[in-house]
Amino acid sequence: MLVMPGFHAERCVRYRYSYSECSRCADACPHEAIRLFDAGIEVLSERCRHCGLCAVACQTEALSQSGVSADHLLKMAGKSKRMTIACAPSELAATVVVPCLGALHPVVLAELSRQDIAVELAGTQHCAECAHAGKGIDMISANLAAHAMLCSAVAPESQPWAAITLLTGEPEASGEHEKLDASRRSLFQRIVGHGMDVVSGKFEVAPAPLKAIRAAAPFLPDRKVILNSLYAAAGENAITVARHDALPAEDWQVVSGCTYCEACVRVCPTGALQLLENNTAWRLAVLNDRCVACDVCAEVCQPKVLCQMNAEDIIINKQKGRLLTAVAKQRCARCDRVFVKEGGEEICQICSGDDNDFASIFG
Repeated sequence: MLVMPGFHAERCVRYRYSYSECSRCADACPHEAIRLFDAGIEVLSERCRHCGLCAVACQTEALSQSGVSADHLLKMAGKSKRMTIACAPSELAATVVVPCLGALHPVVLAELSRQDIAVELAGTQHCAECAHAGKGIDMISANLAAHAMLCSAVAPESQPWAAITLLTGEPEASGEHEKLDASRRSLFQRIVGHGMDVVSGKFEVAPAPLKAIRAAAPFLPDRKVILNSLYAAAGENAITVARHDALPAEDWQVVSGCTYCEACVRVCPTGALQLLENNTAWRLAVLNDRCVACDVCAEVCQPKVLCQMNAEDIIINKQKGRLLTAVAKQRCARCDRVFVKEGGEEICQICSGDDNDFASIFG
């Protein structure tokens, strides 16, 4: 029985940051069944056709669809080293029936391949007539491309992972997945564009409003756990693949201009950004084994100094935590507060602000 995807608000980046412009789930939905608002999303039951494409597009797994998780698929495979997965609209018999083949995440498929389970996908010959065809056919193509990259990243001396076979026909990309990729690119363009306005002086840099960030306990999505385990044998030798919108991985860097407001740390839903602070220093570090490329940290960063390290490639296996930026703490010469700021300032931002306010009032 097909059911609507479940929604966990505290995992949604739109819930974590009220001004987030993330629309991955809505962009993936072929039925316009996702309503976006500043505290998350709403799945419209009267429009939802239970395809699960929104769930596979969500990097934080705020949306979940039953029947397409790695645990469920491995359980259904049992001891067999071959399984057939068919989509429900095709009405074909198979080991597992899923709402849409596009709802099979490449990381989940890679885990099946790693465990030497040969997967056959049935039903793609019906994609053109399917109600989910608006987005489903290109999600299948994109996810299979990402799966191929993950499998090709295995060390040459290792045994090749099991293959995935399309029983009949091969879906051809219609360009809709380019729109999904573009949703993340356009998000970065808005972020970078705002950053240029800040650098040029068009806008003043101000920290994100505290009320715009909602606190919640950090969590690690299941697909990220699987991705971390795929290449455990490689140790800390970096494994890189071409950047792909579906892969929950990102490499961040901080360029000059950080205001040390800590908004990125507070908003990160997975705890990938860590504040390492003591009596003498303020340090910001990133844990790549927790980052899922949701990009909300880049959105909340008002000076727009948090950005991708490499525009072409990403590291997909677990690495040691990496320091992004660090600055020594200073003590204010006027009020004796400890503060963090570059440039060897003698007074803190509060005292400096008081001076500016006094000057604006009394001249």
